Amino acid sequence: MLNKLLIRIESILLRRRPLFRYSWRYLLPCEGYIAVHRQVMLQSLKHRPWLICVFAWSLLTWFLCWHWVVMYRAMRRFRQQAVDAGVPIWPQVTGLLAAGLGQGISGFDYYHFALYRVAPTHWWRYVFDFQLPHFHHAFQTHPISQASRSYLSCKGIFAERLAAAGGHPVATIASVNLQVDWPIDDWLVMAPKIFIKPEGASRSQGCVTISKPEQWRFEYAEAIYEGAQGLESLKSSLPTGEYLVQPLLEHHPRMAKWQLSDKTITLRIVSAMDEGEFTLVAANLELNDDTHRRFKVFAVDLVNGTAVLDAEHCAVLGWECHEAKVSLPHWTDVLAEIELAHRLCADVHTVGWDAVITPNGVVLLEGNLNWGINTLQIVREAPLLPLLCQSSPVFLKSIS
Repeated sequence: MLNKLLIRIESILLRRRPLFRYSWRYLLPCEGYIAVHRQVMLQSLKHRPWLICVFAWSLLTWFLCWHWVVMYRAMRRFRQQAVDAGVPIWPQVTGLLAAGLGQGISGFDYYHFALYRVAPTHWWRYVFDFQLPHFHHAFQTHPISQASRSYLSCKGIFAERLAAAGGHPVATIASVNLQVDWPIDDWLVMAPKIFIKPEGASRSQGCVTISKPEQWRFEYAEAIYEGAQGLESLKSSLPTGEYLVQPLLEHHPRMAKWQLSDKTITLRIVSAMDEGEFTLVAANLELNDDTHRRFKVFAVDLVNGTAVLDAEHCAVLGWECHEAKVSLPHWTDVLAEIELAHRLCADVHTVGWDAVITPNGVVLLEGNLNWGINTLQIVREAPLLPLLCQSSPVFLKSIS
Protein backbone atom coordinates (compact mmCIF):
# COMPACT_ATOMS: atom_id res chain seq x y z
CA MET A 1 0.00 0.00 0.00
CA LEU A 2 2.82 2.40 0.92
CA ASN A 3 4.61 1.57 -2.32
CA LYS A 4 1.49 2.40 -4.37
CA LEU A 5 1.11 5.68 -2.50
CA LEU A 6 4.72 6.63 -3.19
CA ILE A 7 4.30 5.79 -6.88
CA ARG A 8 1.15 7.94 -6.99
CA ILE A 9 2.93 10.88 -5.34
CA GLU A 10 5.86 10.52 -7.73
CA SER A 11 3.53 10.55 -10.76
CA ILE A 12 1.90 13.75 -9.49
CA LEU A 13 5.20 15.52 -8.83
CA LEU A 14 6.63 14.52 -12.22
CA ARG A 15 3.46 15.25 -14.20
CA ARG A 16 4.24 17.06 -17.45
CA ARG A 17 0.74 18.16 -18.47
CA PRO A 18 -2.00 20.19 -16.78
CA LEU A 19 -4.51 17.98 -14.99
CA PHE A 20 -7.41 19.66 -16.81
CA ARG A 21 -7.91 21.77 -19.88
CA TYR A 22 -8.38 25.33 -18.64
CA SER A 23 -9.38 28.79 -19.87
CA TRP A 24 -10.24 32.21 -18.49
CA ARG A 25 -13.57 31.75 -20.33
CA TYR A 26 -14.62 29.32 -17.60
CA LEU A 27 -15.14 32.38 -15.38
CA LEU A 28 -17.89 33.65 -17.70
CA PRO A 29 -21.28 32.12 -18.51
CA CYS A 30 -20.39 29.28 -20.89
CA GLU A 31 -22.31 27.49 -23.58
CA GLY A 32 -21.48 25.31 -26.54
CA TYR A 33 -18.31 23.24 -26.58
CA ILE A 34 -16.56 25.43 -23.99
CA ALA A 35 -19.25 24.40 -21.50
CA VAL A 36 -18.36 20.74 -22.12
CA HIS A 37 -14.74 21.25 -21.10
CA ARG A 38 -15.66 23.37 -18.09
CA GLN A 39 -18.04 20.62 -16.98
CA VAL A 40 -15.21 18.09 -17.12
CA MET A 41 -13.12 20.16 -14.72
CA LEU A 42 -15.95 21.15 -12.36
CA GLN A 43 -17.38 17.63 -12.11
CA SER A 44 -13.95 16.20 -11.30
CA LEU A 45 -13.25 18.81 -8.62
CA LYS A 46 -16.73 18.34 -7.18
CA HIS A 47 -16.20 14.61 -6.61
CA ARG A 48 -12.51 14.88 -5.67
CA PRO A 49 -11.83 18.33 -4.13
CA TRP A 50 -8.24 17.37 -3.35
CA LEU A 51 -7.52 17.40 -7.10
CA ILE A 52 -7.38 21.22 -6.93
CA CYS A 53 -3.95 20.85 -5.30
CA VAL A 54 -2.77 18.50 -8.06
CA PHE A 55 -4.18 20.88 -10.67
CA ALA A 56 -2.40 23.87 -9.12
CA TRP A 57 0.91 21.99 -9.03
CA SER A 58 0.50 20.80 -12.64
CA LEU A 59 -0.24 24.38 -13.76
CA LEU A 60 2.82 25.72 -11.97
CA THR A 61 5.19 23.19 -13.57
CA TRP A 62 3.47 23.60 -16.94
CA PHE A 63 3.87 27.39 -17.03
CA LEU A 64 7.39 27.42 -15.62
CA CYS A 65 8.88 24.46 -17.46
CA TRP A 66 7.06 21.82 -19.42
CA HIS A 67 5.15 24.01 -21.86
CA TRP A 68 8.38 25.58 -23.09
CA VAL A 69 10.24 22.26 -23.31
CA VAL A 70 7.43 20.61 -25.26
CA MET A 71 6.94 23.64 -27.49
CA TYR A 72 10.63 23.66 -28.43
CA ARG A 73 10.71 19.92 -29.15
CA ALA A 74 7.49 20.03 -31.16
CA MET A 75 8.64 22.98 -33.27
CA ARG A 76 12.00 21.39 -33.95
CA ARG A 77 10.28 18.25 -35.20
CA PHE A 78 7.15 19.49 -36.98
CA ARG A 79 7.55 23.16 -37.93
CA GLN A 80 8.48 22.32 -41.53
CA GLN A 81 5.29 20.31 -41.87
CA ALA A 82 3.27 23.44 -41.08
CA VAL A 83 5.45 25.61 -43.33
CA ASP A 84 4.78 23.20 -46.20
CA ALA A 85 1.06 23.64 -45.46
CA GLY A 86 1.46 27.41 -45.91
CA VAL A 87 1.81 28.48 -42.26
CA PRO A 88 4.93 30.63 -41.58
CA ILE A 89 6.98 30.27 -38.41
CA TRP A 90 5.63 33.30 -36.52
CA PRO A 91 1.94 32.27 -36.75
CA GLN A 92 3.05 28.85 -35.52
CA VAL A 93 4.73 30.44 -32.49
CA THR A 94 1.68 32.53 -31.61
CA GLY A 95 -0.58 29.51 -32.10
CA LEU A 96 1.58 27.34 -29.87
CA LEU A 97 1.56 30.00 -27.15
CA ALA A 98 -2.22 30.42 -27.37
CA ALA A 99 -2.82 26.67 -27.27
CA GLY A 100 -0.24 25.86 -24.60
CA LEU A 101 -0.58 28.78 -22.19
CA GLY A 102 -4.25 29.48 -22.88
CA GLN A 103 -5.69 25.96 -22.79
CA GLY A 104 -2.95 23.50 -21.78
CA ILE A 105 -2.72 21.95 -25.25
CA SER A 106 0.79 20.61 -25.87
CA GLY A 107 2.90 21.51 -28.87
CA PHE A 108 2.76 17.93 -30.12
CA ASP A 109 -1.05 17.95 -30.05
CA TYR A 110 -1.00 21.31 -31.83
CA TYR A 111 0.87 19.75 -34.75
CA HIS A 112 -0.69 16.27 -34.69
CA PHE A 113 -4.18 17.76 -34.93
CA ALA A 114 -3.01 20.45 -37.39
CA LEU A 115 -4.54 23.14 -35.17
CA TYR A 116 -2.54 25.72 -37.14
CA ARG A 117 -5.14 25.20 -39.89
CA VAL A 118 -8.08 25.69 -37.51
CA ALA A 119 -9.42 28.91 -35.99
CA PRO A 120 -8.76 29.01 -32.21
CA THR A 121 -12.52 29.22 -31.55
CA HIS A 122 -12.83 25.75 -33.12
CA TRP A 123 -10.19 24.18 -30.86
CA TRP A 124 -12.93 23.65 -28.30
CA ARG A 125 -14.46 21.00 -30.56
CA TYR A 126 -11.46 18.76 -29.86
CA VAL A 127 -10.79 16.53 -26.87
CA PHE A 128 -7.28 15.37 -25.99
CA ASP A 129 -5.93 12.29 -24.26
CA PHE A 130 -4.48 14.40 -21.44
CA GLN A 131 -8.09 15.12 -20.40
CA LEU A 132 -8.60 11.44 -19.59
CA PRO A 133 -9.96 9.80 -17.50
CA HIS A 134 -11.77 12.93 -16.26
CA PHE A 135 -13.55 13.46 -19.58
CA HIS A 136 -15.12 9.99 -19.43
CA HIS A 137 -16.02 10.37 -15.75
CA ALA A 138 -17.80 13.69 -16.32
CA PHE A 139 -20.30 12.18 -18.76
CA GLN A 140 -20.93 8.96 -16.88
CA THR A 141 -24.47 9.82 -15.75
CA HIS A 142 -25.01 6.73 -13.56
CA PRO A 143 -22.71 5.08 -11.03
CA ILE A 144 -20.98 2.11 -12.63
CA SER A 145 -21.84 -1.13 -10.84
CA GLN A 146 -19.11 -3.40 -9.54
CA ALA A 147 -20.35 -6.09 -11.92
CA SER A 148 -19.75 -3.82 -14.91
CA ARG A 149 -16.32 -2.78 -13.63
CA SER A 150 -15.29 -6.41 -13.19
CA TYR A 151 -16.67 -7.27 -16.62
CA LEU A 152 -14.55 -4.58 -18.31
CA SER A 153 -11.42 -4.86 -16.17
CA CYS A 154 -11.04 -8.65 -15.83
CA LYS A 155 -10.58 -10.48 -19.12
CA GLY A 156 -11.61 -13.80 -17.60
CA ILE A 157 -14.92 -12.45 -16.31
CA PHE A 158 -15.44 -10.62 -19.61
CA ALA A 159 -15.04 -13.82 -21.63
CA GLU A 160 -17.23 -15.85 -19.27
CA ARG A 161 -20.15 -13.39 -19.27
CA LEU A 162 -19.97 -12.67 -22.99
CA ALA A 163 -19.92 -16.38 -23.88
CA ALA A 164 -22.87 -17.06 -21.55
CA ALA A 165 -24.85 -14.35 -23.37
CA GLY A 166 -24.13 -15.91 -26.76
CA GLY A 167 -21.18 -13.72 -27.71
CA HIS A 168 -17.78 -14.71 -29.04
CA PRO A 169 -14.80 -13.92 -26.78
CA VAL A 170 -11.32 -15.35 -27.22
CA ALA A 171 -10.97 -18.93 -25.98
CA THR A 172 -8.63 -19.27 -22.99
CA ILE A 173 -6.30 -22.27 -22.84
CA ALA A 174 -4.85 -21.66 -19.38
CA SER A 175 -4.14 -19.10 -16.67
CA VAL A 176 -0.55 -18.85 -15.43
CA ASN A 177 1.84 -16.62 -13.53
CA LEU A 178 5.58 -16.06 -13.71
CA GLN A 179 6.39 -18.41 -10.84
CA VAL A 180 5.06 -21.63 -12.39
CA ASP A 181 6.50 -23.68 -15.24
CA TRP A 182 4.87 -22.96 -18.59
CA PRO A 183 3.90 -26.14 -20.53
CA ILE A 184 4.56 -24.40 -23.83
CA ASP A 185 4.73 -27.54 -25.97
CA ASP A 186 1.30 -28.60 -24.70
CA TRP A 187 -0.09 -25.17 -25.60
CA LEU A 188 1.40 -25.32 -29.10
CA VAL A 189 -0.40 -28.61 -29.71
CA MET A 190 -3.69 -26.73 -29.28
CA ALA A 191 -2.72 -23.81 -31.55
CA PRO A 192 0.24 -23.09 -33.86
CA LYS A 193 0.81 -19.72 -32.20
CA ILE A 194 0.01 -18.67 -28.65
CA PHE A 195 -0.82 -15.24 -27.27
CA ILE A 196 -0.25 -14.49 -23.58
CA LYS A 197 -1.68 -11.34 -22.02
CA PRO A 198 -2.03 -9.97 -18.48
CA GLU A 199 -5.39 -10.51 -16.83
CA GLY A 200 -5.91 -6.82 -16.08
CA ALA A 201 -3.78 -4.80 -18.53
CA SER A 202 -5.11 -3.00 -21.60
CA ARG A 203 -3.90 -2.90 -25.19
CA SER A 204 -0.58 -4.72 -25.73
CA GLN A 205 1.03 -4.05 -22.35
CA GLY A 206 2.73 -7.24 -21.18
CA CYS A 207 1.53 -9.26 -24.18
CA VAL A 208 3.71 -12.08 -25.56
CA THR A 209 3.44 -14.09 -28.80
CA ILE A 210 4.83 -17.65 -28.72
CA SER A 211 5.63 -19.86 -31.70
CA LYS A 212 8.04 -22.71 -32.46
CA PRO A 213 9.60 -22.59 -35.93
CA GLU A 214 12.59 -24.65 -34.66
CA GLN A 215 12.78 -23.79 -30.98
CA TRP A 216 10.56 -21.70 -28.72
CA ARG A 217 10.30 -18.15 -30.01
CA PHE A 218 8.89 -15.32 -27.89
CA GLU A 219 8.02 -11.85 -29.17
CA TYR A 220 7.61 -9.17 -26.52
CA ALA A 221 7.93 -5.37 -26.69
CA GLU A 222 9.57 -5.51 -30.15
CA ALA A 223 12.24 -7.91 -28.81
CA ILE A 224 12.68 -11.60 -29.64
CA TYR A 225 13.69 -14.30 -27.15
CA GLU A 226 14.43 -17.91 -28.09
CA GLY A 227 14.69 -21.24 -26.30
CA ALA A 228 14.58 -22.08 -22.61
CA GLN A 229 17.14 -19.38 -21.79
CA GLY A 230 15.04 -16.86 -23.67
CA LEU A 231 12.01 -17.88 -21.61
CA GLU A 232 13.84 -17.09 -18.38
CA SER A 233 14.97 -13.72 -19.71
CA LEU A 234 11.43 -12.99 -20.86
CA LYS A 235 9.92 -13.80 -17.47
CA SER A 236 12.36 -11.46 -15.77
CA SER A 237 11.16 -8.65 -18.06
CA LEU A 238 7.41 -9.21 -17.63
CA PRO A 239 5.29 -7.46 -14.97
CA THR A 240 4.20 -9.74 -12.15
CA GLY A 241 0.62 -10.96 -12.11
CA GLU A 242 -1.76 -13.46 -13.66
CA TYR A 243 -1.64 -14.11 -17.41
CA LEU A 244 -4.19 -15.63 -19.78
CA VAL A 245 -2.97 -18.09 -22.41
CA GLN A 246 -4.95 -17.94 -25.65
CA PRO A 247 -4.58 -19.01 -29.29
CA LEU A 248 -3.22 -16.20 -31.45
CA LEU A 249 -6.11 -15.06 -33.61
CA GLU A 250 -5.85 -14.90 -37.39
CA HIS A 251 -7.69 -12.24 -39.33
CA HIS A 252 -10.03 -12.99 -42.22
CA PRO A 253 -8.13 -14.05 -45.40
CA ARG A 254 -9.81 -11.27 -47.39
CA MET A 255 -8.02 -8.75 -45.14
CA ALA A 256 -4.55 -10.28 -45.50
CA LYS A 257 -3.75 -8.33 -48.69
CA TRP A 258 -4.34 -5.02 -46.86
CA GLN A 259 -0.94 -5.23 -45.13
CA LEU A 260 2.49 -6.78 -45.63
CA SER A 261 2.75 -7.99 -42.04
CA ASP A 262 1.23 -11.26 -40.84
CA LYS A 263 0.29 -9.71 -37.48
CA THR A 264 -3.38 -9.76 -36.54
CA ILE A 265 -5.52 -6.90 -37.85
CA THR A 266 -7.62 -5.29 -35.12
CA LEU A 267 -10.72 -3.12 -35.02
CA ARG A 268 -11.10 -0.41 -32.37
CA ILE A 269 -14.74 0.56 -31.90
CA VAL A 270 -16.43 3.06 -29.56
CA SER A 271 -20.09 2.66 -28.61
CA ALA A 272 -22.48 4.63 -26.39
CA MET A 273 -25.45 3.52 -24.31
CA ASP A 274 -27.98 5.99 -22.88
CA GLU A 275 -31.19 4.81 -21.21
CA GLY A 276 -31.01 1.54 -23.12
CA GLU A 277 -30.42 3.23 -26.49
CA PHE A 278 -27.32 1.80 -28.18
CA THR A 279 -25.27 3.87 -30.66
CA LEU A 280 -21.99 3.34 -32.45
CA VAL A 281 -19.73 6.39 -32.16
CA ALA A 282 -16.67 5.59 -34.27
CA ALA A 283 -14.49 2.75 -35.48
CA ASN A 284 -10.88 2.43 -36.64
CA LEU A 285 -9.14 -0.25 -38.65
CA GLU A 286 -5.59 -0.88 -37.41
CA LEU A 287 -3.23 -2.38 -39.97
CA ASN A 288 0.21 -3.44 -38.84
CA ASP A 289 3.22 -1.60 -40.18
CA ASP A 290 6.57 -3.33 -39.74
CA THR A 291 8.62 -0.30 -40.76
CA HIS A 292 8.81 2.86 -38.64
CA ARG A 293 5.32 2.72 -37.11
CA ARG A 294 3.46 0.08 -35.23
CA PHE A 295 0.04 0.70 -36.76
CA LYS A 296 -1.43 2.41 -39.78
CA VAL A 297 -4.93 3.47 -38.75
CA PHE A 298 -7.92 4.16 -41.00
CA ALA A 299 -11.41 5.39 -40.14
CA VAL A 300 -14.27 2.97 -40.77
CA ASP A 301 -17.61 4.06 -42.22
CA LEU A 302 -20.13 2.83 -39.64
CA VAL A 303 -22.99 2.53 -42.14
CA ASN A 304 -21.43 0.14 -44.63
CA GLY A 305 -18.25 -1.06 -42.90
CA THR A 306 -15.77 0.33 -45.40
CA ALA A 307 -12.41 2.04 -45.00
CA VAL A 308 -10.34 4.02 -47.49
CA LEU A 309 -6.65 3.12 -47.66
CA ASP A 310 -4.67 6.22 -48.58
CA ALA A 311 -2.14 6.66 -51.39
CA GLU A 312 0.85 6.17 -49.08
CA HIS A 313 -0.39 2.80 -47.87
CA CYS A 314 -1.40 1.70 -51.38
CA ALA A 315 2.13 2.50 -52.57
CA VAL A 316 3.61 0.37 -49.77
CA LEU A 317 1.39 -2.50 -50.89
CA GLY A 318 2.44 -1.99 -54.50
CA TRP A 319 -1.07 -1.10 -55.65
CA GLU A 320 -1.30 1.21 -58.65
CA CYS A 321 -3.98 3.51 -57.28
CA HIS A 322 -4.17 6.74 -55.29
CA GLU A 323 -6.53 5.24 -52.73
CA ALA A 324 -8.57 2.09 -52.32
CA LYS A 325 -11.89 1.47 -50.60
CA VAL A 326 -12.02 -1.87 -48.78
CA SER A 327 -15.03 -3.57 -47.21
CA LEU A 328 -14.77 -5.31 -43.86
CA PRO A 329 -16.20 -8.85 -43.93
CA HIS A 330 -18.92 -9.76 -41.40
CA TRP A 331 -19.61 -6.08 -40.64
CA THR A 332 -23.20 -6.68 -39.51
CA ASP A 333 -21.89 -9.36 -37.14
CA VAL A 334 -19.40 -6.83 -35.74
CA LEU A 335 -22.23 -4.42 -34.94
CA ALA A 336 -24.33 -7.15 -33.34
CA GLU A 337 -21.40 -8.37 -31.22
CA ILE A 338 -20.60 -4.86 -29.95
CA GLU A 339 -24.23 -4.18 -29.05
CA LEU A 340 -24.54 -7.49 -27.20
CA ALA A 341 -21.33 -6.80 -25.26
CA HIS A 342 -22.38 -3.25 -24.33
CA ARG A 343 -25.80 -4.38 -23.10
CA LEU A 344 -23.98 -6.56 -20.56
CA CYS A 345 -22.66 -3.32 -19.00
CA ALA A 346 -25.53 -1.01 -19.91
CA ASP A 347 -24.80 1.34 -17.00
CA VAL A 348 -21.52 2.38 -18.67
CA HIS A 349 -22.07 5.36 -20.98
CA THR A 350 -19.24 4.83 -23.48
CA VAL A 351 -16.90 1.88 -24.03
CA GLY A 352 -14.00 1.29 -26.39
CA TRP A 353 -13.96 -2.25 -27.82
CA ASP A 354 -11.22 -4.30 -29.48
CA ALA A 355 -12.34 -6.91 -32.03
CA VAL A 356 -10.85 -9.21 -34.64
CA ILE A 357 -12.63 -10.48 -37.75
CA THR A 358 -11.42 -14.08 -38.07
CA PRO A 359 -12.08 -16.63 -40.84
CA ASN A 360 -14.88 -18.01 -38.65
CA GLY A 361 -16.49 -14.71 -37.68
CA VAL A 362 -16.11 -11.89 -35.17
CA VAL A 363 -14.21 -12.31 -31.91
CA LEU A 364 -14.32 -9.64 -29.21
CA LEU A 365 -11.09 -9.16 -27.27
CA GLU A 366 -12.01 -6.69 -24.53
CA GLY A 367 -13.77 -3.49 -23.58
CA ASN A 368 -12.12 -0.38 -22.12
CA LEU A 369 -13.63 2.26 -19.85
CA ASN A 370 -10.81 4.73 -20.45
CA TRP A 371 -10.66 4.47 -24.24
CA GLY A 372 -8.24 6.70 -26.11
CA ILE A 373 -9.40 9.81 -27.95
CA ASN A 374 -6.53 11.26 -29.97
CA THR A 375 -6.32 8.64 -32.72
CA LEU A 376 -10.04 8.83 -33.47
CA GLN A 377 -9.68 12.51 -34.34
CA ILE A 378 -6.31 12.36 -36.07
CA VAL A 379 -7.32 9.72 -38.62
CA ARG A 380 -10.56 11.58 -39.42
CA GLU A 381 -8.88 15.00 -39.44
CA ALA A 382 -11.96 16.15 -37.55
CA PRO A 383 -12.85 16.94 -33.91
CA LEU A 384 -14.62 14.38 -31.73
CA LEU A 385 -17.12 16.48 -29.76
CA PRO A 386 -19.57 17.10 -32.64
CA LEU A 387 -19.55 13.35 -33.31
CA LEU A 388 -20.21 12.56 -29.65
CA CYS A 389 -23.06 15.06 -29.53
CA GLN A 390 -24.65 13.35 -32.53
CA SER A 391 -24.24 9.95 -30.89
CA SER A 392 -25.49 10.56 -27.36
CA PRO A 393 -28.01 12.96 -25.76
CA VAL A 394 -25.73 13.13 -22.70
CA PHE A 395 -23.15 15.14 -24.65
CA LEU A 396 -25.79 17.11 -26.53
CA LYS A 397 -27.36 18.35 -23.27
CA SER A 398 -24.00 19.62 -22.04
CA ILE A 399 -23.65 22.16 -24.86
CA SER A 400 -27.20 23.56 -24.60
